[in-house]
Amino acid sequence: MPVPSLNKTCHKLIEWAEPLLTQEEQTKTKKVIEQFLQPGGDGEKLQNELIEWGNKHAPSNWSAAAWQDIYLESRGPLAINSNVFYYLKSKLNEKGSSQANIATALVVSVYNFISLLDKKELTVDMQKDMPLCMNQYNNLFSSTRIAQQGMDELKVSSSRKHIVIMHKQRIYKVDILDEKGNIRSPSAIESDLDCIVAISEKGQNVGVLTTMPRDAWAESRANLLQISVNNREVMTAIEDATFALCLDENTPEEITEVSKQLLHGDGKDRFFDKSLQFIVFKNGKTGINFEHTGVDGSVMLRLVAHIYDTIDQIPFDDRNAPAEGTRSQTSTAEEIKFDLDDALVQTTRAAVDLFVQHSANNQIRVLNFTQFGKNQIKQFGVSPDAFVQLALQLAEHKLYGKCYSAYEAVMTRTFLDGRLDVLYTVTPESMAFIHNIRAPDCSTQAKKDSLIKAAQKHIERANECRFGHGIYTHLLALKYRYKVAGRDIGIDTLPEIFTQGGYQALTHSVVCTSTTSEYGVELAGYGPLVDDGYGIRYFKRNDSICFNITSRTDMQDKLELMRIYIEQSLLEMADLMRS
Repeated sequence: MPVPSLNKTCHKLIEWAEPLLTQEEQTKTKKVIEQFLQPGGDGEKLQNELIEWGNKHAPSNWSAAAWQDIYLESRGPLAINSNVFYYLKSKLNEKGSSQANIATALVVSVYNFISLLDKKELTVDMQKDMPLCMNQYNNLFSSTRIAQQGMDELKVSSSRKHIVIMHKQRIYKVDILDEKGNIRSPSAIESDLDCIVAISEKGQNVGVLTTMPRDAWAESRANLLQISVNNREVMTAIEDATFALCLDENTPEEITEVSKQLLHGDGKDRFFDKSLQFIVFKNGKTGINFEHTGVDGSVMLRLVAHIYDTIDQIPFDDRNAPAEGTRSQTSTAEEIKFDLDDALVQTTRAAVDLFVQHSANNQIRVLNFTQFGKNQIKQFGVSPDAFVQLALQLAEHKLYGKCYSAYEAVMTRTFLDGRLDVLYTVTPESMAFIHNIRAPDCSTQAKKDSLIKAAQKHIERANECRFGHGIYTHLLALKYRYKVAGRDIGIDTLPEIFTQGGYQALTHSVVCTSTTSEYGVELAGYGPLVDDGYGIRYFKRNDSICFNITSRTDMQDKLELMRIYIEQSLLEMADLMRS
């Protein structure tokens, strides 16, 4: 991916921030950017440093390190703030299959995917007719975010032999591959899982430590590893595990409760540092919670599609019906325990209380809009995604009387090691549409025309981001090069462009959104990006649109209104296009 022109990025910053700024703030932003672009100035130094760094690390993408850094430097808890969940569609009979049976089918399905990946037999992902970079799959399995003071690390292991299972606050190591590297029989794996779910006594609950703020967990983790060789071996077993399987005692039924349990739960029977956690509830409902540092949603959804296509085809034919007691006696599952001193026992208890407070500060609303979906929107001659994004802006305007910065993630995997760029969706055209549709004296045709024009601008800007001409990733990489090498190139303080109105207004995204294919997924979600904002994950289906909307608890009244206004806005815009 070529490094964009510094001049073009900076002038786009002025343009993209303009709808969010007062006249005075616009003038200030222009002056700061002019100073940044001075010959020999900070902008030129950082741009040259970025280009030089990119050339040294070619063919790797110049933006990859900056994206990974933004995750690893975050010091807040991973749950809600960073990790993402997916609620998986099920082809299995949840009433007729046991938790262990469903979990086994899931595990074997995933290991079949891993086999394709490791043998390089996985077909290349495509976006229409364009192949996508597959390198993120290297981070999907056997990977863990390691808590460190100030900045975490991403550890990726080549191990595939075992997984770890979280149940009743205990941790088990279960081999999935045999001595020859083949996947063990489904019934043998199910036997191990049956033994685990039969154990009723609660364990150490060490996993809850991964819910703590990162520096606090880093300190506790260091203390834990210092206690004994056993602790270091146990931690290695967890970190090298292909993934974590959480056999959850809860039985969520209502979809908002499923969302809550998958996003954060009660912090028990989770290990949020693992890049990939599969969660199977006692009632058979299944989901994923994944750590975002090394993997984006498009990669995860390829795995989800494979699970959906194959989970009901896992053969249990070798099950010659041994009695449950016989199965239990032959289990190969190994409980792995830490040696805990009194201080760590107290820290674990404190982490439980802290997580109760943390999770209580997150609210969720699910809107399953069934009046129409993307098929109807296409008949209006409008991009379904642009239509939904304009409805979100209209809803926000109804709530606040203005629009703040709104963020939509756009995949850039058409480039080697590409990840994301950020489509900032508030444009002069979208603001003109909102003004018109809310103006009683505006003609129906003028309202329609402004909606179509705003939708066209949305697609234009999305394509700019998709093909390497967005601004967020470029500015993020420049800021990252300041952090790494600023003093070496004569820049002692963070340039004002990153601290003043335009950049700050854009990057304080009150409405943070993303969408992907919905194949194999019922729902997905994450917490808000900022404390006064909303996290909105949506799926556009043929005849419906499903939204998972989150906010902090002190905004729950606004959250409920946001849900109501999104539905109202979709209906109002559809009525307009039908008129």
